[in-house]
Amino acid sequence: MTANKTVLVTGGTGLLGKGLEETMPAGWRIVSLHQRDYKVKGSKSRHLILDIRDKRAVDKLFAKSRFDAVVHAAGIASVDYVEKHYAESLESNIVGTLNVTSAARRADTHLIYVSTNAVFDGKHAPYREDDPVAPVNKYGGLKVECERLVRETLAHWTVVRPILMYGWNHSVTRPNPATWIYEKLMRGETVSLVDDVWENPLYNIQCGHALWAAVRKRPEGVFHLAGKDSVNRYAFGREVARAFGLDASLIRRVTSKAFPGIAPRPRDTTFATTRMEDELGVKPMTLREGMTAMKAAMTARA
Repeated sequence: MTANKTVLVTGGTGLLGKGLEETMPAGWRIVSLHQRDYKVKGSKSRHLILDIRDKRAVDKLFAKSRFDAVVHAAGIASVDYVEKHYAESLESNIVGTLNVTSAARRADTHLIYVSTNAVFDGKHAPYREDDPVAPVNKYGGLKVECERLVRETLAHWTVVRPILMYGWNHSVTRPNPATWIYEKLMRGETVSLVDDVWENPLYNIQCGHALWAAVRKRPEGVFHLAGKDSVNRYAFGREVARAFGLDASLIRRVTSKAFPGIAPRPRDTTFATTRMEDELGVKPMTLREGMTAMKAAMTARA
């Protein structure tokens, strides 16, 4: 019997890691790293506690285990937290990425780096993979540097840029835009959502399929992962309400000026998905298709 192939996923308890678990093909297994000591109920991965800022720990892991691919998603990902805690975020993103890429290079392992739409300034959508980067906040700047680190130090690499992901996450992780809105509306609370920030939201299961295609095909270069519909956050929230039969009148339409204390956001980072479709073989889902699938997944697990 042939042994399973193994993918190492750093930061694997997030929504992206959940999508990878739910779409895992036969013959593969996932080893998931996370920094905090908590139990991940219902997970299909093997979980290890490891701080990727600890170079010795990362090197030791690679010395005793062989991985067929690495999906590197770990690092502080809150735009506002990075803006206010830049030194800590540098360690988490730059130092952590350097440690993981160094180990992958020595092991000659293909690495898929998970970046973001925040590398763009939002002035020239729809964005293709070769468009110039121009981040408007510190988080986007860190991701640009991590992308460069990956490109310039690894022989085998892929960069993926998911955009506004939604879906059912593990209970130990923070809510994503869809579950946050869902929970607020379920409690009968008012939700203020901006109508001047545009993206084409990505269902995490679709993201999982795209990542597994990248794992298997090992393509070099950058890939934009996104859904079909470009919507603002207000329209996104109303679609959540429609899908789950919740009160859309609780959603308040505002502009970004209603949140003066947060880090700047690019206004329109809608992605072109031609490369995802042609090379990874993944067709973008409409927002309604994604929300319908999310509702069905909730019903199936009830």
